[in-house]
Amino acid sequence: MARRSEALRIGALVEIAGRAATGRLAMISLVSAVSEGLGFVLLVPLLAQLSDAPAQLPLGISLDEFSPSTILAGFVVLVVIRAIAEIARRLAVQDLQVAVVDGLRLRATEALLGADWRWLSRLKRSTSEALLISNIDRASYAVDMFAALVRLSLSLLALAIAALAISPAAALTGGAAGALVLLTFLPLLRRARQLGEKLSRANDGLYARLGETLGALRVIKSYGREERAQQEIASALDDLRRQERSFVRDSALGQAALQIGGAIAAALLAWFALGALAMPLAILLPLAAIFVRALPLLGQLQASAQGWNHARPAIDEALTLIEEARKAHEPTSLDASPRLSDSIVLDQIAIAYRADRPALSGVSLKIDARQLLVLTGPSGCGKSTLADVAAGLIAPDAGTIAVDGTVLDDTSRRAWRSRIAYVQQESVLFSGTVRDNLLWADPDADEERMKRALEEASAGFVYSLPEGIDCDLGEGGLALSGGERQRIALARALMRDPDLVVLDEATSALDATSENAIAAALHAMTEKRTVIAIAHRGLLPDIADRVVRLDKGRIAGD
Repeated sequence: MARRSEALRIGALVEIAGRAATGRLAMISLVSAVSEGLGFVLLVPLLAQLSDAPAQLPLGISLDEFSPSTILAGFVVLVVIRAIAEIARRLAVQDLQVAVVDGLRLRATEALLGADWRWLSRLKRSTSEALLISNIDRASYAVDMFAALVRLSLSLLALAIAALAISPAAALTGGAAGALVLLTFLPLLRRARQLGEKLSRANDGLYARLGETLGALRVIKSYGREERAQQEIASALDDLRRQERSFVRDSALGQAALQIGGAIAAALLAWFALGALAMPLAILLPLAAIFVRALPLLGQLQASAQGWNHARPAIDEALTLIEEARKAHEPTSLDASPRLSDSIVLDQIAIAYRADRPALSGVSLKIDARQLLVLTGPSGCGKSTLADVAAGLIAPDAGTIAVDGTVLDDTSRRAWRSRIAYVQQESVLFSGTVRDNLLWADPDADEERMKRALEEASAGFVYSLPEGIDCDLGEGGLALSGGERQRIALARALMRDPDLVVLDEATSALDATSENAIAAALHAMTEKRTVIAIAHRGLLPDIADRVVRLDKGRIAGD
């Protein structure tokens, strides 16, 4: 995870939240702080009037000029101003939190959606999920802590100015004592940052463990390893809670250090004021009130600084993901998509995810239009990579791909994808109805268009479902069989009216009836479409117009 300077980190948050919103919060916090500081200054003339011992501020202002009624009225006005400012400040902090969290999440998803598939395929799903769901929420806490740091710093500054206005000597002495107290918890700030980084890793570990467990429920139960899976989740949770508890412990230690140090500093300041300075009560009492008020603010400042250091690794993680995804950004194409009517030609295609193991090496292949081509071969031989190249999902390291003679570059490759329909091995259906899933591919489609797509995909069974095409499929379409889900996914793909349909092991886990239905649908659609299917075995190689076998990234048979 990239380390950032505090200025760069804060600058990024300000840019996301908006300079106007950030400036508004700073101004409101300043008004609140100034009104509080002035309130303490007004104590001096009030106490001088009550004690009949007129005192004079170092600024040369005669306190006899203030009547008790004027002073009391000033108190009321300042209290009203501060109360209004506090309401506005809380609302401004809430707006800032929402702007930062939503801004980070939207920028992260936009960057991910715009990134090249080759980069995305290497990204751990659990890492991105933990970031988008959990870690970015910690950015809300970081914003709250940073806003508190600004407010508390301004409040302490206003109190310091008020103390200087009342007695510079006493104020400087108290400031020096406060600085010594603050030095005691600087090591805790560094530890808070380290704990925050550990917490991010613990969050990622928990999400990875939960994702693996949910994805392997059938395997876990078939092996009778439920207890072990539960223990692994419990271990990940324990690690997360240990990091959280360490933060609470260090925060409490910092609070204790400030309380003890503050009490010692207050005693020394009172001794100095009464002895060396022979300070009158009209001056001493407001200073004591300022110091008493400053002590809890220092404690809150310490806690906010620790909270900020604890949460900022989550911000760094989000900013790093956004930066890396943007570096892998695909060019946005404004070109018209080439149409496939003759052939797709792959010439000397080479791709290497690892230097010692190329995924494809010198592959040349001509795919005639309107045929069913089946790619087969052992696992890891390059079938999916070859299909991804033909579909324009990834660019080759070497070689070219041409559609009807038009060589695809970085911009036209994305345009070509608008003519592609992709169906993966595990069908993905969205929550909602059959209609909702079909309209996801083409929001403007009419009833007749949806009916043709369902018929072409051998998915006419949907009309016999309760409520037909408006049947609610539930989350992921779990109410349907695997074959039914796959046929609806194929119908959704056909809603794009594609030139090329790519199926990645789409029939490998289906029963014979479902496989026959999809195979018949694929064979029929070659009247007007080209189909590339990846299959280890089953019916598709038997009905294919052409079977290409790959081995170790090369064409081994045709």
